[in-house]
Amino acid sequence: MKRLAIKKLIVISQSESRSLEVPFENGLNIILGGNKTGKSSIIKSIFTTLGCECKRIETDWKKLISAYLLFFKYGEKQFCVVRQGKKFQIFENNEDSYSCIIETETFHEYSNCLMDILEIKMPCISKDGKQFNVTPPLLFRFQYIDQDEGWSRIADSFSNVAYIKDWKPNTNKYVCGYLDDRYYELQAQKAEYILEKDDKKKELNYNQSFVSRITSTLTQIEHIESVEEVTTDIESLLAKAEELRKMQFSYNAEMTVLENDIYVNQHKLHVVEHTLIETKKDIEFAMTQEDELVCPICGTIYSNGLEEQLNITSDYAHCEKLITELRNSISIATEELEELKEKYNGVSLEIQSIEQKVRNSQQLLSYSSFYKNKGQYEIYESCKRQLEVLQGEIDSYVSKIAIIDEKINEKKSKERSKDIREDIEGYCRTLADAMNLPKTFIKLRDFVQIIDRTGSETPRLVYMYQSALYLYNLYRTNSPFNFYVVDTPNQQGQDAENLGSIFKSLELFLSDEGQVIVGTERETGLEGKASNVIKLTEKRRCLNTINYSKHLELLEELQKTAISWVAFNHKAKNEK
Repeated sequence: MKRLAIKKLIVISQSESRSLEVPFENGLNIILGGNKTGKSSIIKSIFTTLGCECKRIETDWKKLISAYLLFFKYGEKQFCVVRQGKKFQIFENNEDSYSCIIETETFHEYSNCLMDILEIKMPCISKDGKQFNVTPPLLFRFQYIDQDEGWSRIADSFSNVAYIKDWKPNTNKYVCGYLDDRYYELQAQKAEYILEKDDKKKELNYNQSFVSRITSTLTQIEHIESVEEVTTDIESLLAKAEELRKMQFSYNAEMTVLENDIYVNQHKLHVVEHTLIETKKDIEFAMTQEDELVCPICGTIYSNGLEEQLNITSDYAHCEKLITELRNSISIATEELEELKEKYNGVSLEIQSIEQKVRNSQQLLSYSSFYKNKGQYEIYESCKRQLEVLQGEIDSYVSKIAIIDEKINEKKSKERSKDIREDIEGYCRTLADAMNLPKTFIKLRDFVQIIDRTGSETPRLVYMYQSALYLYNLYRTNSPFNFYVVDTPNQQGQDAENLGSIFKSLELFLSDEGQVIVGTERETGLEGKASNVIKLTEKRRCLNTINYSKHLELLEELQKTAISWVAFNHKAKNEK
């Protein structure tokens, strides 16, 4: 049974040359200290190191701490997470030596590495469609009740979760084990089978197309009496194509002549139409003048009698007649040109058809030679047999997918959902009894307690549910949810009786199978039974110089190890 246990936290302030080391044990850990002694800062530092961004954390503390070191154990292995700003490092601790597993400033690279250590596989999707494994703030959201907003809303203390699609319902179902690692393994296996099935389907479709095409060709080959017969047909087709090309050339020559005639006549028509316009102007001018006209330029006198006017009119009539003749000529030539174009295009299509027939016949000869003369018919038969094999493989994948679907449906069954909900409700009732809460307040939706109460009952409902979920997960086979952090229940507006009942319920957390960390200003009455009690006495002075040199030396040792790891990986990458 693998459990996650936090062993110790070290925070270092290089600006003040101070540090703090806080050890933790299995069972109940109590951090006891007055207001402003650093309880919440220490607790938040646990989650900050893991990559969970707390919604509220003192600005002075964030500026003060330059390095966070969190040591934890999972199963039989021990690890250390180091966080410095945006940089994350994970080391495995083997006795007195450390080996670097990762150094990165990319949050999801670090997160994926941590999830691999914890053997967690819960795929998530961001709102912009990117896929990644579950992140620490999602995984540990139920493990923390912070002193600020944690007592008013369930599992909503971290800010770096909103970019993940459906983050609440998915983690609700994962943390309680309803949609557990096995469920996501089945989903991944199903997706893999679907991809493989689709690949086989594509291969099948390709082979079917090939076999169909060859079958059609072989049917034609069977009707070939001799190669000479096909060769003769090809020669005949080529000869006919040559005749058609000559005809095509003749049509093209005729079209060129007609196009030239049309162009010349269109030019003549343009000239005559212009002349007609000018002649009309002359007639209109002459009709308005006397019998004699005097040239305004040279002074020459011209006769403008009836005979002269009739001559101009005759020119106008001649132009009109010529225009009619030219238009008729252009129209006739255009019709002849269109007829020739149709004939030309028809011949072109016929040539293309003949060329295709020639290609088909040549291909037929090639296939005939390939399949009959060279004895390659076995390839075709092999492809036909492969179709049966591929169809069998596809049917096998369909069966496998159906079996996985059955297992997935079992995981998502109403009966299983009911069993899990009843188990969690059972632990809720245990907590409700310890805290004097009416059992009628217990209402789970999507495996999570509904907060529909106000006043002092809201914090107690939050505490009841998250504590019950911790106890429920404590007895699951493998679970990283066996640590639980509760910050300052005494500040949540509880009267002495309610606060006393909360403290009394801590007796449920004494088992060293798990780990509970409680920060409080008041003694709980369980300090004697707790595995570990950390007392903070000085305000704003939880950091000290006692072990600063040792802590700084450890940090420097880890950084040297990380530098060597980065250099080795860089070299290995370049060699590839």
